Amino acid sequence: MNSPSSSSQALPQIKVCGLARLEDVRVALAAGADALGAVHYPPSPRSVEVEAMAALFTEVPAEVLTVGVVVDLAPAQVEDFLARSGVRALQLCGAQQAEAWAACPVPVLRRIPVDASGAAEVEAWRGVAAGFVLDHPRSAGGSGQTVDFQLAAELATQAPCLLAGGLSAGNAPEAIEAVRPRGVDASSRLELAPGRKNPAAVYAFVTAARAALAALPSNSPSPSQRD
Repeated sequence: MNSPSSSSQALPQIKVCGLARLEDVRVALAAGADALGAVHYPPSPRSVEVEAMAALFTEVPAEVLTVGVVVDLAPAQVEDFLARSGVRALQLCGAQQAEAWAACPVPVLRRIPVDASGAAEVEAWRGVAAGFVLDHPRSAGGSGQTVDFQLAAELATQAPCLLAGGLSAGNAPEAIEAVRPRGVDASSRLELAPGRKNPAAVYAFVTAARAALAALPSNSPSPSQRD
């Protein structure tokens, strides 16, 4: 690893994660997601092989962020992982230490639990991670459980964050209004079965989330922009 991660790169607003089929990648793109995630973690029912990520994302345009979600990937494995997967960012879940990732050649999203340890994790990774994924502390991701909105809102004021954890079209507007994140990330609630997305749920989620994010005060156009 010989170049720093891009902490200045804008975070995506809407990430659809847990993708394992090309047809679901196409659905997420057509729905308007600006980030797509695939998991490489064999215990997960959504895990895909590293080379399969490259095949999944081969049609993804450059303006859409492709994210490899990994658990306890070692820094020494990064260059090989990136070369084989072709992803444009990494989402780190697990016990990695921030200092070992300061020179990662692609942007890093750090998954942090929405619990009492979250604030310390944000501080540890500040300046290394391009942003943070706020998720339920139960697992490394894909639990389908919503987070404590009050605590998540506090974390979202400290750094650029994507809100995850059991999001769908039905609860995304409430969650976004309560937490005011930079963006959102959904996986299991958009599925018919693990690794198989429900197209209607994907479209509905992206539409509802985009409208709710646009309604946040920080995202509202200024008077000059409205004229």
